[in-house]
Amino acid sequence: MIREKFEKLVEENFDVDINNLNFNENISENDEIDSIDLLDFVMTIEDEFEIEFSDDELDNIKTLNDMIEILEKKVEDDQ
Repeated sequence: MIREKFEKLVEENFDVDINNLNFNENISENDEIDSIDLLDFVMTIEDEFEIEFSDDELDNIKTLNDMIEILEKKVEDDQ
């Protein structure tokens, strides 16, 4: 459920087809996602899931899969 919601938010925020994204690709190397869009997306994720990423967590996010893993852990910890 978390992954599905995350993927929907990716599509909405980056105006991309989720099937065309490589979730293991380094975000900084992805032509579809720029740093400002990524920052907005992080804030959207925090609002939607009612969580907050620490600076250390943000520093460790290199791929969309990294973000999903951290997100799933935070949501599970909050339950």
